Amino acid sequence: MSAEIAVVVNSRKVDKSTMSALKAAIAEHELGKVAWYSIEHGSDGAKAAAKAVGRGAEVVVVCGGDGTVRAASEALSGTESMLAVVPAGTANLFATGLKLPSDPADVIAAVVAGASIRLDNGTCNGQTFNVMAGSGFDAAMIADAEDGKERWGTLAYVKSGIREARAREPFVATVRVDDDTLFEGEATCVLVANIGSLKAGVEAMPDASPVDGLLDVAVITANGAREWASLMLSALRHRQQSSSHALLSQGARISVKFDEKHRFELDGGCKGKAKKLDFEVMPLALRVCIASPASPT
Repeated sequence: MSAEIAVVVNSRKVDKSTMSALKAAIAEHELGKVAWYSIEHGSDGAKAAAKAVGRGAEVVVVCGGDGTVRAASEALSGTESMLAVVPAGTANLFATGLKLPSDPADVIAAVVAGASIRLDNGTCNGQTFNVMAGSGFDAAMIADAEDGKERWGTLAYVKSGIREARAREPFVATVRVDDDTLFEGEATCVLVANIGSLKAGVEAMPDASPVDGLLDVAVITANGAREWASLMLSALRHRQQSSSHALLSQGARISVKFDEKHRFELDGGCKGKAKKLDFEVMPLALRVCIASPASPT
């Protein structure tokens, strides 16, 4: 393969064995000169990827979690440069949702093969996201789990989720989809998804697809541990649409207004607080390396 390749590595997420396997795979395929960019924070992935593209990289291999991938995608969206992912985070929802290879050797083999697809991604208040974004329960859970996820991994989110389900107070929200009002009232969470898959095969939004030119939105009204448990059971049974605690819809543009500023998250990373969130889909904006030419649905 003659393409110029760059590798962006989140040094706080990637262990020595993953790095060794990645370097060995690159050497095995004799890829020649590869530009390496080491970062310590996922948000720095945007600057590193932009620098790589500016220097002629046709493929940017991102080794890190969903936050690093999200940041790099901001620089790669709308370009011809291809994103390849070596998942090295806690959740890795982007890689698992698309069934991307996880072994560095398989990732580099896919890069050499050159198979790719174009995916939608979304923006929230001008910032790119690939998987999900939202406010309320999910943002509070992510913020609460931040300190413990390096030690406890996914369990940190479980523990935080239980606490938030018991304590989360409703807020007033107005949600509009393509200029039509979908919801006005009290909610505990508003989620917008491009990819609807969570861990262990759970589909938070079963109709979400990164190739349909739409974003999916779920307005959650579950309040208290019992109602949240009922909603989770519906999700496990793939019956979210029938739950009295969730309202689902789709659109190219979604606007969410709150009664006051609330914390919001993009792809598992908290991004501060806002009183209004404006979402928009970016159709087929991101070129992603895959192991086979089959497209996700």
